[in-house]
Amino acid sequence: MVTIQCDLSNQVEMEKTLSLIKRKYGERIAVIINNAGMRMKYQNFQHLDQNECMRVFQLNTFNAVRFMQSLVPEENSNDRQCYIVNVASTLGTLTPAKVAGYGASKSALIAFHQSYSMELQTRRVSNIRTLLVVPGQLNTAMFSGFEAPRQFFAPVVEIGTLADQIVQKCEMGERGELNVPFYSNFAHLLMGMPYMVQIWARKFAQIDNCLPDEE
Repeated sequence: MVTIQCDLSNQVEMEKTLSLIKRKYGERIAVIINNAGMRMKYQNFQHLDQNECMRVFQLNTFNAVRFMQSLVPEENSNDRQCYIVNVASTLGTLTPAKVAGYGASKSALIAFHQSYSMELQTRRVSNIRTLLVVPGQLNTAMFSGFEAPRQFFAPVVEIGTLADQIVQKCEMGERGELNVPFYSNFAHLLMGMPYMVQIWARKFAQIDNCLPDEE
């Protein structure tokens, strides 16, 4: 296994890393998994820092787009197959209070992924397949520091289990979405319901008052 370290928030360093990957491994890349992510502090909307918000978008959204544009093979090439996995978040669909920057960046990644996937579909590109992973809260340090509410309905996702599921999808070359846990399959349906239903569901789930304030 080869590990290449790169500060993805540094555009110059990222472009150098991309050039290195293309030069040394470009013809052998069969799977691209965009999993890098960061969040801002849990803060009220009026306290969002514009520079920090741009940094979150750069790392969570635009870098994934750049990696796809740079590393995918020529379309309908008989020699190279490529499987693209973008790891988004349920918070990109159902965004709680105090995580506007992170939620917006993941929502943008979902939009980029869906548009690109449909473009491949309509042009009947056969050698590039895509999978969108939309998990709920993961048991990582990124969203630590509070106890997740209603875990019976919205259990915390174990990253090892999720990784195994992604590997299985890659081995099968399955297109579409992987939503975990179960409730994340219906987050977009909730957002399409009448406003008062949304408010009731959010109050029941306690998603808008569970996050602490961070300085």
